Amino acid sequence: MKRLLRTVLALFTALAMVMTMSASIFAAGITSNDTALEKALKNAELKKSQVKCIEVEYDKEDGIYEIEFTQKNNGKRFDYEIAAGTGKIMKKAIDYKYKKNTSKKKIGKKAARKKVAKFSGTSYKIVSKGTCKYEYDNRQGTYEIKFKKGSYIYECEVLAPTGKIIEYEWKVIGYDKD
Repeated sequence: MKRLLRTVLALFTALAMVMTMSASIFAAGITSNDTALEKALKNAELKKSQVKCIEVEYDKEDGIYEIEFTQKNNGKRFDYEIAAGTGKIMKKAIDYKYKKNTSKKKIGKKAARKKVAKFSGTSYKIVSKGTCKYEYDNRQGTYEIKFKKGSYIYECEVLAPTGKIIEYEWKVIGYDKD
C-alpha cells in the first residue's frame, strides 16, 4: 500500500511539474496584436504615443507577428517579425529618413565598414569579415554591408558619399520568412 501511495504521489508531482513548465512556456509566447506591438515598441525604446502608422498582422501559417510603425519626430520606419510561440524577435529592420545624395563621391569600403561597426556596436574585425558591395542605383551610390555575429545576420546600407546609414537590419540565422 505504501509503495502504491508513493507511486501515485510521484505521478502527481511529475504531472504538476509538467503543467507548471507548460504554463511558463505558453506565458513566454505572444497571444495578441497588442502584446506583439508592446514587445516591438519596448525593443525600439519607444512609447505608443511616439509612433504613427502602426500595422500589426498575425501570419497564422508561419506563427509570426509582423509589426510596422514610424517614429513621429524623425520618420524612422521600424519593421519587426516576432515568433508567436516564443515571443522571440526574429527580425528587426529600420529604414532611416534621408535626403537623396546623387554625388558619385565614395568614402570607401573600409570607412563604410567602420561606420557600420561603430553604429552596430560590433568590432571592425567582425564587420570586415562580411561582404561589402558598392552599388549605384537610382542616381545614388550606396554600400551594402552584410556580416554575421553570434546567431544573427546583419545587413546595412550606407550612403557612399556621406557614410550615413540609411537601412539597418538583423535577423536570426536560419530565419528566412521573406
